[in-house]
Order: sequence, then structure tokens, then C-alpha cells
Amino acid sequence: MLEFALTLPIVVPIGMYAVELCNFGVRQLQLSQAALTLADNASRVGVDTNLATQQLREVDINEIIEGLRLQTRGLQLTTNGRVTISSLEMKDGEQWIHWQRCAGLKRGAGYDSTYGVEGAGGTAGTPFRGMGDGMTVKSPANSGVIFVEINYDYTPLISSYFIGTRKLKQVASFIVRDNREFHSGITNLAPAAEERMTCDRYTT
Repeated sequence: MLEFALTLPIVVPIGMYAVELCNFGVRQLQLSQAALTLADNASRVGVDTNLATQQLREVDINEIIEGLRLQTRGLQLTTNGRVTISSLEMKDGEQWIHWQRCAGLKRGAGYDSTYGVEGAGGTAGTPFRGMGDGMTVKSPANSGVIFVEINYDYTPLISSYFIGTRKLKQVASFIVRDNREFHSGITNLAPAAEERMTCDRYTT
């Protein structure tokens, strides 16, 4: 009993720290998988046209975002963070962000895209060269890359005493799979979306 009493103040905090650290790693993994799934889905969706191409619609974007909400229901991702979907393309030989869509109540520095806003780049001589840190992601000619950013406030499982308050970030990118009509961007044809998830507003 004496030995147990002496070691308890040491063993319990170590065990609690280990549990918190495991939870932190699981959250990172969940966010990474969510970013990969969202980028993959956004690179595939669209409706076929008579020209053997695909048009991306607002309803398609809304559906994949709803799928993200269902996937991350336990994380409350759109309450505790913000998701940014960007279409990185090539315009006049230069990289540019053709469009962006966002989801999440968090907004501002640390939550919005850190790599550029909609319309960035596309002009010769500009410093914009792509998206991402380290090895920059670039779009190939006549195609596009879906780039997803997730910024999320980590909620400790036990206490912030162990690893502090953290803001987690995950990114993912996929080349667009199909012959998408890039010049038209995102259309809002029938069925028209009631809500456009643009990044200039708070989105749930």
C-alpha cells in the first residue's frame, strides 16, 4: 500500500499524458483522412455534358461537403475549424486559384487559406507559384488540382495541461480525374444550389 501510494502521483499523470497523446495522434489521423477523402471526391464529381466533358456544379460541392460533415461528425469539424477547397489551375502559363469554396464557422488568420485566395496568380511575373509548403503543388497544363486545407482547434480529451492548446492543420491534393470544363469554373445550373459555399462568408 505504501509503495502504491508513493508511485501513484507519478504513474497517473504519465498515464493521462499517454492517453492525451494517443488522442492527439488519432485526431491528426482523422483530419488527414478527411482532407484526402474531400480532395479525392472533389476531383471526381461532375455531370456529363454532350461534349464528353464534365461540368462541376454548386450542388456537387455542397454534397461532398455534406459527406465531410458526416465523416467527421464526432470531431465537429465545421464548428471547431474551417475547410478550404481550392481549384489550382494554369492560366496563360501561370499557376492560379480559379475558385475556392469553404465550410466551417472559424474564420480569419490561422483558419483561412494560407496559400492564396480565389483569383490569386494567373498573371506573368507574379510571385504566386503554386500551393503548399516545401514541395509546392502545381497544376499541369490543361488540367487542374484540387487542393484541400483543414485548420482545426484541437479539444483536449483530459486537460490542456498535457499538450496545451493546439491548432491542427492538414492538407491534401488530387489531380482532377475527368475531362472537366475548367473555363466555366463552378456552374449553378439545374438543380440550382440554394446555398453557395463561398469563402467570403461564414458557413456552417
